[in-house]
Amino acid sequence: MGSLVPALKDRAVLAGWIAGLALAAVLAWSLTFTVRMNALMNASNRALAAVEDARRLYAPLPRAYQSRGPLGGWYSLAGSDSLFFVFAVMRDGILVPHGAEVGPDGRVAEVVPLGAHARQLAGGIPGGVLEAYVRRIESSPAARRGALEGEAYE
Repeated sequence: MGSLVPALKDRAVLAGWIAGLALAAVLAWSLTFTVRMNALMNASNRALAAVEDARRLYAPLPRAYQSRGPLGGWYSLAGSDSLFFVFAVMRDGILVPHGAEVGPDGRVAEVVPLGAHARQLAGGIPGGVLEAYVRRIESSPAARRGALEGEAYE
């Protein structure tokens, strides 16, 4: 019995450390939302400017629409009522950044590779893979304009 208490105490301390580190990671991820979204927006705007694309991301959509649907970031486009979704496609174990312009009707108008490396790999991505991404993007709540009625895009 005497050796059981120190063993339980050691395990409780270890579990406490693990829980504390997990909590710190969750807080860091949650509290840096705005910084992460702005950094992604700036990098995407630089990639669009590098290929002389006239589109520019204006502002991220509210946090409520970011967490639902596929993994990526939703932005409003400057001078347009369209949205732009920045996401990554997995190609041969490499994440390849892409963006999808989503029109007011909730349909993807165009999928754009973001960056020189992404443009090199874009031709080798099977059409079925991109179609799966497009279907997931179009089915997300942010793409459906009915879900955003009355909501400011900030």
